[in-house]
Amino acid sequence: MRGNRMLLLSLIMGAMVTGLAIIFEWLLHYTEDLSVPEWLLWLFFFVITITSFYYATYFILIGRIRGIQQKIQKQGLINPNIKPSSAGNLADLEKKLQEWSEKQSALVEEMKGREQFRREYIGNVSHELKTPIFNIQGYIYTLLDGALKDEKVAKKFLKRAAKSVERMTQLVKDMDVLTKVESGEYDVQLRPVNVRNLLDDALEEIENLASKRQSKIKVNFFIEESVQVLCDAARLEQVLDNLLVNSIKYSAEGSLVIVTVSSLKDKVEFKIKDHGFGISEEDLPHIFERFYRVDKARSRDAGGTGLGLSIVKHIIERHGETIKVESTEGVGTEFTFTLKRI
Repeated sequence: MRGNRMLLLSLIMGAMVTGLAIIFEWLLHYTEDLSVPEWLLWLFFFVITITSFYYATYFILIGRIRGIQQKIQKQGLINPNIKPSSAGNLADLEKKLQEWSEKQSALVEEMKGREQFRREYIGNVSHELKTPIFNIQGYIYTLLDGALKDEKVAKKFLKRAAKSVERMTQLVKDMDVLTKVESGEYDVQLRPVNVRNLLDDALEEIENLASKRQSKIKVNFFIEESVQVLCDAARLEQVLDNLLVNSIKYSAEGSLVIVTVSSLKDKVEFKIKDHGFGISEEDLPHIFERFYRVDKARSRDAGGTGLGLSIVKHIIERHGETIKVESTEGVGTEFTFTLKRI
């Protein structure tokens, strides 16, 4: 296509030069009896030739630019009323073309990022599902090979298989929640909620776990307990449940977890502090990432899926707030987030 246009341009230029040469020869013959200097005719011929070349090139270029414009108008970037018929409009078109180019480059980079995320996500999911599936398979084969006849062994293996099934079920649930949150399908209904009631509901949910591990949970209120915050109670209960469960599971049995509620300008600040194993400086920046585990072996023993904190972060952000963490290995971890005060 480009070769055809160049050929057309060459033919047009050739025809113009031939035509101008004929006109120039006619002028020389016609002006023989006139007192017109020959150099003036040469100057006239030169100006006419340059002007003709300029406009011919200009209009061909405009035609090509309009063709490009029509193609990228489909992207919704250029106003179809803009016509590249002046220097101003050409400058505007050049600017729009640059924006379109940058947009396409950003789109390509985004697609690369999504492809990388897709590969990592599938790899992580496969890795997380592989362990419980292989465990269940091993237990079933062992039972079929004769262990089923031993009631004590059979019961132990069936409990282990059930535990692996629970882990798979929790992983699928967390994946479903995270997918909905990240895609915007996870509805957040903001309503006034009493802070005391919010904490009581969350503490009631983890009561059995706290009792089993003999953990103590202390709540410190530095604001009136009747204070209300703007939030989705069900989603915030999930946040508190996740943070409290982590504080209990990743601390020694009988440890203390402190929940502090205080005022921060027009917000209410929540702090959940444990005295557990803590998180290293190397791991700390990554704990809100999907499937990231500080101690993989310990996390799997505790039944974690590696998605809980990622879900927590997304839910808090959907409330228009942020969550941060501070931790020291061997000392403990503290999570802090805020909610808008009513």
